[in-house]
Amino acid sequence: MQLGKKIKQLRKLSGMTQEQLAEKLNVSRQALSKWENGTSMPDIESVVKISTLFQISLDELLRKEETKMEEQKSQITLEDLSRINLHNRKMNLLLTSGILLLTIGVMMAAFVDALKSTTSSLGYILYRYIATGQYAAAPINYFRLCLPSILIAAVGIILCVCYFIKSRKD
Repeated sequence: MQLGKKIKQLRKLSGMTQEQLAEKLNVSRQALSKWENGTSMPDIESVVKISTLFQISLDELLRKEETKMEEQKSQITLEDLSRINLHNRKMNLLLTSGILLLTIGVMMAAFVDALKSTTSSLGYILYRYIATGQYAAAPINYFRLCLPSILIAAVGIILCVCYFIKSRKD
């Protein structure tokens, strides 16, 4: 955007007429009109006054719009930050769920193993003999007991692997 167009835009955004702005800058309305139309350029002193009046830097006032657009493209917007935050929350949930399920699976497997060693121990066999009159260990299918813990642990491992794969892509 040219300097004249920027001056006109700033004047209109502030709700001033050409006469009001010209008076504040100590120039004629015709001179201001020529600046806005691009037929003449303001002197350095007037550019500084415009910058001060509208509270923008000289760089913003004089720089071309393309440079400003490129700068805006390289800056992170609030929308970008919220998208990154949502992605991070999903990734944290994925990893936490995976670790939690893996831990539950391991604990269940440890419980089944403890149950197996308990039911095959000499003390349990003696207790069973006293209670039922049989010397055999309890008829328990330990694989069926261990199957849910294996499945839960597998889901936990899959979730953790998904987390690490996704984190490497990002």
